[in-house]
Amino acid sequence: MNAPTFLIPSPYAAEVLGANAVRINHAFAAGLRPPPRMTPAEWAEKYREFPDDAPLPGPWVHSNAPYLVEIMEALSPHDPCSEIDIMKCAQSGGSASGENWIGYISDIAPGPLMYVQATITAAKDWLAEKFWPMVEATRRLNPEKGGTVMPKGARKGDGSTSLRVRFRRGGWMLIAGANSAATLRQHSIRYVIEDDLDQFPDNLDNQGSPEGMITARLRTYARQGISKRLGISTPTIKGGSKIGRRYRASDQRRFYLKCRHCGSRFDPVFSDLRWPDTRPDLVELVAPCCGVPVAHWEKELMSLADGWVPTVEINGEKPPRVLAEQEIAYWKARDLQGRRRGYHITGLISAFMTWAQLAVGFVDAQGDVNKLKTWTNLDMGDEFEVKGDAPPAEELAILREQDWGRDQVPWGPSIFTLGVDVQGDGLYFEGVGWAYGLESWGLDFGFIPGATDVPGEGAWAILEKVAQRTFVMPGGKAYGYDQICVDAGYNTEAAKAFCKRSPKRLAVFGRPGWSMPILGRGQAIAYQVGVNNRRKAKKKAGDDAHLVGTFGAKLWFYGVLRMSIAHAKADGEGPSPMGLVHFGRDATTEYFEMLTAESVVTEKVGGETRRVWKPDPGRQNHWLDCRIYNRAAAEALALGSLSEADWLAGQALRYAPADPNQGDLVSMMNRPLSGSSPVVSPTAPEPSAAPEARGAAEVPRTDPDGVYIDSSDWRL
Repeated sequence: MNAPTFLIPSPYAAEVLGANAVRINHAFAAGLRPPPRMTPAEWAEKYREFPDDAPLPGPWVHSNAPYLVEIMEALSPHDPCSEIDIMKCAQSGGSASGENWIGYISDIAPGPLMYVQATITAAKDWLAEKFWPMVEATRRLNPEKGGTVMPKGARKGDGSTSLRVRFRRGGWMLIAGANSAATLRQHSIRYVIEDDLDQFPDNLDNQGSPEGMITARLRTYARQGISKRLGISTPTIKGGSKIGRRYRASDQRRFYLKCRHCGSRFDPVFSDLRWPDTRPDLVELVAPCCGVPVAHWEKELMSLADGWVPTVEINGEKPPRVLAEQEIAYWKARDLQGRRRGYHITGLISAFMTWAQLAVGFVDAQGDVNKLKTWTNLDMGDEFEVKGDAPPAEELAILREQDWGRDQVPWGPSIFTLGVDVQGDGLYFEGVGWAYGLESWGLDFGFIPGATDVPGEGAWAILEKVAQRTFVMPGGKAYGYDQICVDAGYNTEAAKAFCKRSPKRLAVFGRPGWSMPILGRGQAIAYQVGVNNRRKAKKKAGDDAHLVGTFGAKLWFYGVLRMSIAHAKADGEGPSPMGLVHFGRDATTEYFEMLTAESVVTEKVGGETRRVWKPDPGRQNHWLDCRIYNRAAAEALALGSLSEADWLAGQALRYAPADPNQGDLVSMMNRPLSGSSPVVSPTAPEPSAAPEARGAAEVPRTDPDGVYIDSSDWRL
């Protein structure tokens, strides 16, 4: 009996079924086949491409930055290490290693990945400016070319979104911010990249550090021994740098160059650089192994991919800075006792920075502690060690100059600022004059007692008169304060009301933090007595707070104080340092005590150490705060960016003889709004007039310690 015809497939159907069976076999085999044994370094060289507008367009080439090869190899699932930390200089390729790792994960080792930036905004910016351009340029990743990254906004809901990038072969990447606890919760993660680690907050919403929250997300995979964690950051202050702390807990790998002249390996340090006087652009590196000068173009030839050597001291042993070629293998093979890997990419080995740039930057930073800190962190990739003790108050007496006092203007300053610190019982203020190189003169200081919670009343009414002081220049012209900065962190509305009376007044909010600029912008902030809360109402134009980075400003001020004292002790011999500080004969001991009232201390928060400025026990710091607000005022006027020619031209204009037929625009702009007290006439008196006949008539008398007598003693 023949089989029914409906059970016998047609020749075409048989061919289709056979082809389907082959595809099923292939798919089944592919599911069982382990991923290729490829490292992220090999993946990057084979697949990674840069767009045409990149600094180095085209495919990834290891020879451009050979020091990144071992880092990417350590990120392979086949490498037993679970944590890798990179302390680096800016723009050295460390973050590009992380980007390559993401591409590798999506293609070779799919799994849940989290990318964490300091803020969720910074993370989204990285996604738009770095990640998606990489995906678009790299065929292996491009979704339009069948790549491993899912496209944005797929209709079925399985595509990538603004906070989650999906991979075609399984797994995904979450975008998180270290300032957002919500983005760090409720996920089990196998891979983590912590980018810009030193900008992470110490404590997130009173829930502990973001690093601790990330550790909790890794726990399940870490238990199985298959998690990977990559920390990347430029360092900040020694003792407070997160990446610095993690690097010191690692095996502390340094990159050894191979000398082209004697064949030895050496760990380069900045002191190896030499240049002729006044010509840092002609720098050469003197090899510590043989003493032969090396030009910068030779650095590429001396950089080999196997140059990383663990330098951590174990049992009293650590590798010397100069090694013979045959010694490299010994130091690499020693027992590191389970330490995680840590890599230090300095500006000396960076493929994207020249030795001339380092030397020129170092010379330019001399005399400015903040510039030196920036150079150390960003250009060298090193932690900056803060000399945290203020000079002794009694040493400031050497900076007193007996030929001028509060009622006089010494020769030199041509720009004037006022800083005000607000307290519940009164206002502290300091007036400062400025010249080229941020050379400064402490012209006036005092305390105005009275209530500060009601706008325009109490101490504020008296401060209005202080703010109207004019400074008579040698030619007879009179100028008022060019910029006034008032602390608005206490009795905010009263401080803002005072500042609204003139366009030259600025309400500022002091903020701690080593990465904060001396003067910046931030979110709208409102304060109540004893309460620190962010404003909930809708922002208005101009309502953003002007934030003052107090840590950097104090570091700068104490640095210039030390240099000024050293210059004075040397009887003024040698060139004057930038930022030279002067005080008049009326500067009191109490004034000096407040100016030097703070030190950098190390404190522990949540088990982590950090370096912060703190007032010394039993000392007040109000006039120090005033000086910091004066520094912010100088920043608002961009005084630090003016050339010497700019200052000389401005000084010549202000020191020129007064024109009796022309008013002073500067003083007129400083005139308060209608309804306030009258302003000193912009027409200056004769230079020979007595002090009381000049701007001093607008300032209340003080007792010998510089504290204002009550307001009934005013001479108007």
